[in-house]
Amino acid sequence: MHFKGINQYGDLGLMLDFGSKSSKSISQEVNSICSMIIDLDLQALNTTPSFNKIVISFSSEKKRDNAQIQIEQKLTIFNARESKKIIKQWKIPVCYEDDYALDLELIQKIHQLSKEEVIARHSQITYYTYYIGFMPGFPYLGDIDPSLVTPRLKAPRIQIPARSVGIAKEHTCIYPKVSPGGWNIIGQVPFDIFCLDHPQTSLFLPGDEIEFTPISKGEFEKIQNKNFLFDELIKEFSE
Repeated sequence: MHFKGINQYGDLGLMLDFGSKSSKSISQEVNSICSMIIDLDLQALNTTPSFNKIVISFSSEKKRDNAQIQIEQKLTIFNARESKKIIKQWKIPVCYEDDYALDLELIQKIHQLSKEEVIARHSQITYYTYYIGFMPGFPYLGDIDPSLVTPRLKAPRIQIPARSVGIAKEHTCIYPKVSPGGWNIIGQVPFDIFCLDHPQTSLFLPGDEIEFTPISKGEFEKIQNKNFLFDELIKEFSE
């Protein structure tokens, strides 16, 4: 296991530490243990996983301390590799046309690639959902093709359109809402990936696998005009 230990976090929190590195295997362990913690029903206010940490917040010291005991007891018999977490495989349509790809030309210039090569290399990977963070519903997906690894923009944008697909360093993402941000935008998906009216709220969950499928502007508009409900998106684009 990558797990290092449990520390108190702030006045009423716990932090499970998995080291300072990030990798798919570490993230899989983080997500597996996070699911185990949620199943313990610890009366936590929030349970938040990241690349190599899990932060849990409570409303009292008593609840925090009791939770730490329960987690430590469970971890003595828990095997992350044997833990079966239900994940989904997604095939998500993306339009890489100029109207939606604010930085595709910049990516081409940095890496000396054609537009077609950038699209092909971005859409040929099956991405792993490391975690949901930065804002509700924002998936950190990895790892991208090494030839597309690109730093964040030197000057972040004040406003990035909702549903935009971006690249930053080794990861790619989808912006669930209009937001400031510094990721390089290369496309857009034709539907929302976050919905407050649905019990799941985020279309993707940690551990899910995502493939992007290039579509034309016409196909983009056709899907967009269908106004899929969240349950319909899950049925149509996941396995």
